[in-house]
Amino acid sequence: MSTEVEGRFGLKAAGGSVLFSMGVFAGAYLIFLVQPMVAKRILPWFGGGPGVWMICLMFYQTTLFFGYAYAHALIQFARPAVQLGVHSVLFAASFATLPVLPGDSWKPGAAADPSLSIITLLLAKVALPFITLAATGPLLQSWFARRYPARSPYALYAVSNFGSLAALLAFPLLMEPFLSLEATGQGWSWGFVLAGTLILTCGVAALPVAGSGLSGGGDAQSEGSEKVAWQDFSLWLGLSACAVVLLMAVTNKLCLDVASVPFLWVVPLSLYLISLILCFGSERLYSRKLWLLVIAVILSVQVALSSLDWSQLGGSVLGSFTLQIVLYGAILFALCMLAHGELYRIRPSANRLTFFYLAVSGGGALGGLFVGLGAPNLFDGYYELAFGFGLASVLILWALFRDERSWISYAAPVWRRASTGLACAVFVSYLGFEIVREDPGTLHQERSFFGVLRVTETDPENPMRKVRSLLHGNTLHGVQFVQPGRKAQPTSYYGNGTGIGIALAEQPKRKPLKVGVVGLGVGTLAAYGRPGDVFRFYEIDPSVIQIASESDMFSYLSDSSGTVEVVEGDARLSLSGEMAEGRLNEFDILVVDAFSSDSIPVHLMTREAFELYFDHVAAEGLVAVHVSNRYFDLAPVIYRIARAIGAEVMTIKNAPTGSMQLGAPSKWIFLSRDAERLHSLRQFSGRRWESLGLAKNLLFIGVPSRASF
Repeated sequence: MSTEVEGRFGLKAAGGSVLFSMGVFAGAYLIFLVQPMVAKRILPWFGGGPGVWMICLMFYQTTLFFGYAYAHALIQFARPAVQLGVHSVLFAASFATLPVLPGDSWKPGAAADPSLSIITLLLAKVALPFITLAATGPLLQSWFARRYPARSPYALYAVSNFGSLAALLAFPLLMEPFLSLEATGQGWSWGFVLAGTLILTCGVAALPVAGSGLSGGGDAQSEGSEKVAWQDFSLWLGLSACAVVLLMAVTNKLCLDVASVPFLWVVPLSLYLISLILCFGSERLYSRKLWLLVIAVILSVQVALSSLDWSQLGGSVLGSFTLQIVLYGAILFALCMLAHGELYRIRPSANRLTFFYLAVSGGGALGGLFVGLGAPNLFDGYYELAFGFGLASVLILWALFRDERSWISYAAPVWRRASTGLACAVFVSYLGFEIVREDPGTLHQERSFFGVLRVTETDPENPMRKVRSLLHGNTLHGVQFVQPGRKAQPTSYYGNGTGIGIALAEQPKRKPLKVGVVGLGVGTLAAYGRPGDVFRFYEIDPSVIQIASESDMFSYLSDSSGTVEVVEGDARLSLSGEMAEGRLNEFDILVVDAFSSDSIPVHLMTREAFELYFDHVAAEGLVAVHVSNRYFDLAPVIYRIARAIGAEVMTIKNAPTGSMQLGAPSKWIFLSRDAERLHSLRQFSGRRWESLGLAKNLLFIGVPSRASF
């Protein structure tokens, strides 16, 4: 019968399990609380796009590997007392780097790709505390296995992931709504001190005492006593890497199609963690057949939905982002259950525990580096999801081949293995075809930190209707006629019959017009420029600036009769910097055109942001906000902000005009601190629509009542 090794405090198995579980839980909780906390702080500094969270996830996965490597080396080469001493020193050094939240001095300047700036910031503020806490899981499990050799330490891995999940849910549900980031950051620092005390107490409890029967030479001999087959090691790396690729790819997809907000970071990561909790918590919770069936059903549903005309489903549940979250979340969870279930099935004994976690974290780091750094430089589109599906198919098939109990093991009939392998090959080939397939109407495509940009050109029978368009993902960012005689005509959301077209036409001609524009697109609004006018565009993506500035692509900027200025960088940071320098622009109209895409930069839609906009607007000026969006009704948010800052507000929404020059259906909200200015715009709008023959196309125009707030 196995006996317990005598340790400090005389803790028996039950009490020791509680102590070690608390230590593991605390470390994991702090690790996964710091991720959304720091990401939210720096998100507005780097444009508010999903690329910020992707770099953060990549950094955390890579840093997790270094934490596990440190733990493995400590267990492999150091005596128990030395392990505890070294880890105590690391905790003390980490404490010296607190707080983890970066201050305003870390705000960046303009950069083509802010990836390096984000990584540098995270290295300076987060890396050391993160590595210290990341080592907690394998260290405490190894110490627990030494202290209580009759009990499996793998259950503590489930506890660790449960702590991670608790932190992820606590941040958006309990902390973000009620606490400031500064208060959360201070709480995290105190939590780090308490967790360190708890973890080091576990280390003391696991130290052997005289006559305990444990060698003072540490754990090196037991760690090296079991050989690991290269096939198992490859699957440890591959399955863990695949799960991280799928996690990041699905997160990227949701953030691009909806908004880069903590909720959409938390949902996929929570599903990923739940799969780890279930698979490592008990073998009975993993059913291979069940999850293979679930994946087959989900893929069938997705194929069926892909045949529908989504343009006709805008108002239904099928056309909503809720369905996307459900479908992508379901496929992520099912594939992670398979990957982590197979990973747990081929786990080694406790003798190779830290090496196993080192391999698993190494795979996670490889997956994170691939999606965070590799894919943006290798691909010109978002192909990581297809790559993840293909990789999952191959790895799970390999794991099934190697399992003698599976339906397609090496011992099974050849026809089973051959047919399954053929089906997998066909599926992977289809995914590869989707990656390399090009749209025949695409003239140019590139991928930057901020997304995928595609320039397309139609080829209609009537050359006068030939247009060139810029798309960011699936969102239209501007259209221009190709015919030389029509190139100067403003189109789409900015046509003469749209809200912004009317507002620009109403401006008095006795003085030059000064217009600020947040979001460049193809520079369509520059078409309204007259001699003496100034149009100042703020654009964060240098690739958009390059495309809009190249006359062989789009010529609105180069052909404008007014003076065109383009400021590279995040608009909110740029406007704040100009104000700090004492330069207030006194815009007649400040156009905020950053909310029509599927991914909403929420930091540009806050009370503080609108107060900044009004700081740069003349006393009788307008802030014009474009809120046409497929998924969100943003008007109530703007109305509430207007009430909070004491501004008057009016909405202009036009129906289809039947003419690209007159404009596509769009919704514009105008804010001003001068009620007479909006009254004048309302009167002019009616006259303008009548002169354009669009009186019947007026859907709504007016000032909402206070009750609608």
